[in-house]
Amino acid sequence: MGEVFYMREGSLTGGEKMGTEAILVEGMSIDEAWVRLRKRVNDREKEKKAVYKAKQIQQLFPNEAKQTIKLADQAMKGMLVLPGTGPEPYFVGNPPEWKKNTCGDAEYTYQLNRMEHWITLCTAYSITGEVKYANKVLEELENWLDTVPCHPIRKEDGSYNTQAFDGCSCWRALEVGIRGYRSWPFLIEHLLDVPAFTEELFEKLLNTVYEHCRVLYEISPLLWPKADHNHYLMENLGLLTFSCIFSDLKDAETWKMHAIRELERCMEHQVTDCGGQIEGCPSYHNACVYWFALKLNLAEKYGFEVSMHYKEQLKKMFAHSVWATRPCGGNVPWGDSHTALKETMALAAVGCYMAFGKVEYLKIARQFYPMETIMEDFRTNLWNISDLEQLAEDLKQVVSEQPKQSCFAWQKDLNQVYFRSGWDAQALSVMTACRTPIQNQHAHMDPGGFDFSAYGSPLVCDPGIYTYKDCEERYWMKGIRWHNCLNIDGRDPWEYKGSWEYGPQKEGKIVNAGETTEMSWAVSEHRNYDPVVCRRGIALVDNQFVLVMDWVYGLEQGQTVELNFHTDRMNTTFYENQVVTDDRDVSNLTVAISEGWSAERILGKVSTGNDIWHDSVIVRFRKTVSQSQCVSAVILMPFPKEQAAKPIHVPEIQWMDKEPVAIFDWNGKGYKIRMSENQLICL
Repeated sequence: MGEVFYMREGSLTGGEKMGTEAILVEGMSIDEAWVRLRKRVNDREKEKKAVYKAKQIQQLFPNEAKQTIKLADQAMKGMLVLPGTGPEPYFVGNPPEWKKNTCGDAEYTYQLNRMEHWITLCTAYSITGEVKYANKVLEELENWLDTVPCHPIRKEDGSYNTQAFDGCSCWRALEVGIRGYRSWPFLIEHLLDVPAFTEELFEKLLNTVYEHCRVLYEISPLLWPKADHNHYLMENLGLLTFSCIFSDLKDAETWKMHAIRELERCMEHQVTDCGGQIEGCPSYHNACVYWFALKLNLAEKYGFEVSMHYKEQLKKMFAHSVWATRPCGGNVPWGDSHTALKETMALAAVGCYMAFGKVEYLKIARQFYPMETIMEDFRTNLWNISDLEQLAEDLKQVVSEQPKQSCFAWQKDLNQVYFRSGWDAQALSVMTACRTPIQNQHAHMDPGGFDFSAYGSPLVCDPGIYTYKDCEERYWMKGIRWHNCLNIDGRDPWEYKGSWEYGPQKEGKIVNAGETTEMSWAVSEHRNYDPVVCRRGIALVDNQFVLVMDWVYGLEQGQTVELNFHTDRMNTTFYENQVVTDDRDVSNLTVAISEGWSAERILGKVSTGNDIWHDSVIVRFRKTVSQSQCVSAVILMPFPKEQAAKPIHVPEIQWMDKEPVAIFDWNGKGYKIRMSENQLICL
């Protein structure tokens, strides 16, 4: 578990109350702590104060200021957008009903109790000077402090009450951490001089902050002893921020040193040598880049050191963020990942800009995203930037800049492979992965699956998240038949028990990957239909089309093999052994399969964010086998929107030394690609 400094055995069991002065450094009174905190904030250099920064934001970033006030006015009426509410503002109560889940979605409770809207309200107060925004936050704060008490940290037998901080609760450890680094610090930065922020309210807040820190210091290491989850990263950011702001708490220095060490351990255990976050989901990876970057902001602000290893790994993480971005923008939606609405590479770029002050990160983000997207990620982070005038100057330099990195990447620890024809928006791009057993429950049932985009839009894609709620929709988004995968007898490769629970899995991995002058390729293999072995080769050939070869053996006569290709298109025409899409004003494709397969049109959905999805078509090929092995070759031929997709030559399968060879003609050129146990070879 690493070095963890636990509180002395006589510490509170939680639920008990001790005098506030007992939680302060020895000899300090509550009124002295109140004076000292206000002095620390008010004695900052002028350009670091909230009011001064607010004036700069109005002057330098008027659009962001206007959007903040618009959202603040909605929050004043209790109208928020949260998981389960749909994309439009939803009434959460005024004050919010913190413990009431009106949407039946645990994420609703979690995110409501992160108080993200307080950031907007505090910012609106500093920008406009209208005290109504500040009073709204302070009223909600006092209501929360009075109605949502901390769970007991210890049980009656003295053992830690970890379960109380690991379920659907306003006091889940993750929400405790997010309040610590994200929303509650805004109270201190913006509202200390508001008359309604009284010493009595401060005393209530201080007691609850102390409880927050105890949860993060004592409970979190028990929940995440390996430091191998994004939750633990955020929980330690919360502990570090709280301990720096409330430095007069008696255990603040111990908490601070613990959090600094544990954040280094998070970097060590959560990030691969190649820079990928171990959960393998691009949305969470990009968010982790941002969260890891925040440590450098805190180091600058509060004067502590960050190791060189930590900084270098952060830079590698950004390179991975670029690979995991489609050429047309948006994440590759692998696992629990959004494509467009949040936690994209633009957020990673904003985090790295804040950490290193290099405008190049923003230039690369601009290659994939409009400035509006980048500025939306800046909007709630302007307060983390020490020199807003420099930012304004840097933003004037932000022109689109292609990354200076390879078009091929094999993340061996994540069992993911990325390859593309280039870095322009029209490039062809493929991501494929195969990692079972999975790292955690954010993974979907997609061994050997892939995502393919070309000519400015996604073509064959992952379905995304849509919801975390335990419901039928969650199953469809996670189950194998809505992913670009092979399955046997229409079955999932392992048991789906619920939104956050799977049954056991067999081994699956990328066995090899490489690139030649003719193609980039990857071969995966998994045994989740034991005794059947599923081997898949995927290649981007001549930067023109994608070949998918499946070689399945260990079958019994009469079993059915299905191949699913989830197109982000609705208009499809079925011909013999191929399907052509014809949606207007976007790129289209032809999907052509070797002989012997029947085809079926299945309606599906593609999600770009929480509670948002649109219709799609899954092309499903099926074959009932008469022998122990089955081989297929599928060509995915993309066409730019200026050209209509059309039928093409159907690939053939021949055998050479007991290995299958896909044969295909395109534009007067013949292709022969051989599949072995661990590679694809262009003959």
